[in-house]
Amino acid sequence: MNRVTVVLQALLAVTALSLAGCGHAPVKPIEPLKVPRFYGSDSLQKDLGALFKQPYSDTQAMDIIYVTNRNATGDATECDDSSFGINPSDKLSYGVCTFNVPKRHHIGGFEFAPNPRADPHQYYRLLNHVPLDEAGLFHLLRQKQGSDILVFIHGFNVKFQEALLRAAQIAYDLKFQGPVVLFSWPAGTEEGLLNSAMVTRTYQNNYSNAIKTVPQAQAFFKQLSDLNQTVHMMVHSMGHQVTLRALSQLAQSSDRPFIGELILNAPDFPLKDFQRVVPMLMKVAGRVTVYCSYNDNAIAASESYNKNRRMGACEHVAGTDMINVGEIDAPTLGVGGLGHSYYSSRPILTDIFQVLLGIPTEKRLFIRKSEPNSTEDYYLRP
Repeated sequence: MNRVTVVLQALLAVTALSLAGCGHAPVKPIEPLKVPRFYGSDSLQKDLGALFKQPYSDTQAMDIIYVTNRNATGDATECDDSSFGINPSDKLSYGVCTFNVPKRHHIGGFEFAPNPRADPHQYYRLLNHVPLDEAGLFHLLRQKQGSDILVFIHGFNVKFQEALLRAAQIAYDLKFQGPVVLFSWPAGTEEGLLNSAMVTRTYQNNYSNAIKTVPQAQAFFKQLSDLNQTVHMMVHSMGHQVTLRALSQLAQSSDRPFIGELILNAPDFPLKDFQRVVPMLMKVAGRVTVYCSYNDNAIAASESYNKNRRMGACEHVAGTDMINVGEIDAPTLGVGGLGHSYYSSRPILTDIFQVLLGIPTEKRLFIRKSEPNSTEDYYLRP
């Protein structure tokens, strides 16, 4: 039997089967096999589907709720540096700025549109502003019952618009599903090359403003604790002078935790003070994660200026997960080449994403245990 004959017989057999299927007894469709799975199980898919209702895979309008004690300097509807300045106010201002966050932005970047015709898939732009009073702010948050809240507190020398854009970038890149609140304290420097170069003067002014902000931050955090919602806090640099002092004071009268994840990035905060407040932080937070780096030149400069050890340079403290990012952090990648702004980069956000999911530190991707007697608990692998 030659090859042509074999092919013809096969075709006839297929035709016969097809004709048989046209009668009163249709061919039963083949059902796909059910493969037992652990990864990708139905229950996991259901949970993830309920959590990530917004995939953030396209250009997105992002609402950033702001709370600030910066002095009002102009039209707040602009949501930029002309709205709020670098000096403290004795009252808090509230509002919602809605930004277009482009799907093609670089991780950690927030390039603002140079003109109204700029590509919305590449550039950030302001879409809307809604002013709020205190009652309106908390009414808005109560409407989000069932969703966690992410509060972002920025660091040293950050003006109002940069703080807003950074909050939008972080929220988008983390695919955060709940309300995002920026608590913006009066950081920044005056315009002009001369003033910008006077780092010591700027540091002193910013530090003074941070300390003045503590009572207002404590009062706001207390109101958050009364919402009966889980709050996560993400802090950077000198913002710890505001946040940690306010939380430690609040903890003295708190009877339950209200913070799920307290995420501390490059803390410009004295080691001895941190050791003292950690027990208070553990009263209000379910977990305390610290990202630190040996390569952080801004922290090194702070240690020289303040003449003490700073938490951002890494030091094991019981009750916290101390994660050294020195193996992936390069000073040339940080703002001004300081290696201080790693918190908004892909590697750190990847780990923070897992932190917010509640995954134990040793079970997260790219985490390795440090050697015995190290100044940290873990390393984030390169």
